[in-house]
Amino acid sequence: MEKFLEYLKVVKKRNERTIRQYRSILKEFRNFEPITLLSWKKYLAHISRNKPRTQRNKIIVVRQYLNWCADNGFLSIKKRFWNDAEPPRERNLPKVLELGEVKKIIRSCDNPYYKALFTLMVNTGMRISEVLALSLEDIAFNGTFAKIRIRGKGNKERVISIERSIVEEAIKSGVFSRHVTPRAVQKALKKYAKRAGIEKRVTPHMLRHTFAISLIERGIPVNKVQRLLGHSNLNTTGIYLQMAGDSIEIPRLI
Repeated sequence: MEKFLEYLKVVKKRNERTIRQYRSILKEFRNFEPITLLSWKKYLAHISRNKPRTQRNKIIVVRQYLNWCADNGFLSIKKRFWNDAEPPRERNLPKVLELGEVKKIIRSCDNPYYKALFTLMVNTGMRISEVLALSLEDIAFNGTFAKIRIRGKGNKERVISIERSIVEEAIKSGVFSRHVTPRAVQKALKKYAKRAGIEKRVTPHMLRHTFAISLIERGIPVNKVQRLLGHSNLNTTGIYLQMAGDSIEIPRLI
């Protein structure tokens, strides 16, 4: 290990900070020597508890070290199986609209249909394909709330309950009877966002992200938010959400 670090310092001209980082990573890795396919898998399992960026850095450093050892005769392993490891990449965070920005967009709407549609979307987290597929048969009123049956990806159904007035306004404005394309919704949202002074590029899916983050910030448990969004990883047994007794009453966001 020390010879490799010396190589980095003298030949590769790495600075002291980089050398210290390499040393720390390699000291941890040497707990898994001698190098075999099994010990390599154990090492990967060990660092899987780290954040993706940290895992990636460690794999890159160790891979450089092992390749150097093999090139210089310190390892007799012919197949460099460590080069097959794909360092995990960090997922980009979803782009969202602040609630204040969504309110500005909705206030800028002079079209009752889109005003009601955007209000419904940000208060339910529905995908654009889901909301455009709704009909009056999917609505059931229950006191001050209205239940909406949503058919999501893979034809999975889920039911959510939101404030009755949101759904009533959507019905009045033709959201469940007028047929528009996803492209038309995208263009309308872009137009009203521009009118509201929102400079970022907006998409209907950003309303879904706004819904999710707003609920989490209000203390709704993450597993319930996942249920409301209809994410596929929410229920590995494939049991569809039931309409009766399995809905969550959502406080109005806007």
